[in-house]
Amino acid sequence: MFFNVFAIILKICITIASHQIPVRIINPVMKLFFTLIFAAILFSGCTKNNDVAPQNNNNNNSTGTTLPDPASGLSHDDSIHMPKFNINRQIVKTSVSGSKLNLVFNENVDILFAAEAYQKISAIHLTEDFKTTLLNGFDFSTVAEGGNTTLNWVDDNLNNVILKKVTDTVIRNVNMVKINVNRPFTFFKSYSSNKDAVNAQAAFISKTDDTVVFTSYSYYNQKNYLPQSEAALLLYTK
Repeated sequence: MFFNVFAIILKICITIASHQIPVRIINPVMKLFFTLIFAAILFSGCTKNNDVAPQNNNNNNSTGTTLPDPASGLSHDDSIHMPKFNINRQIVKTSVSGSKLNLVFNENVDILFAAEAYQKISAIHLTEDFKTTLLNGFDFSTVAEGGNTTLNWVDDNLNNVILKKVTDTVIRNVNMVKINVNRPFTFFKSYSSNKDAVNAQAAFISKTDDTVVFTSYSYYNQKNYLPQSEAALLLYTK
């Protein structure tokens, strides 16, 4: 409708300029002047419909999305909640008592989180995978939250682990929180004789490529963040 009106105005202007409609403007220069004015009005109104001015969509009610870290392809929130490990070789001390072989695995793992993320973590989980080691299939005991000993079960929620230490640290100018988990797992197995137990002990000590896999992840606000895993060599000693 807008363009139809201006088309009519332009037609009138052209008609006036060509002397087809008598007007009281006698001076031909004035006729041309008015024609140009109408034409200018017309073209000023002819803008493209899809030229929409940018609008500010920011508002206080927006939930927003954290910009992703370019290097990882993850959101900033996801990346800072990913644990980092600092793990050395894990010591497993072996001993034989009669026909029973005992292997004390001294778990010693550092899990690190950005201090920014640690303030928004409800729980940190840590699991140990012995499936590819000689320890697989052995019974084991460890210390639970109340200081009591559990058999063949370990709590992976570090909120319930008493044998840990939390400290602040700085790594590459970034404030971090380090959670050191240091707890013993006592693996054991009974053999038919002392000799069999001693031979089994020797097999463990000669094994130099066993690795345990640690996996950790954090939980906050109904969300389990991406887990991270790292393997560590097992060193069997007497």
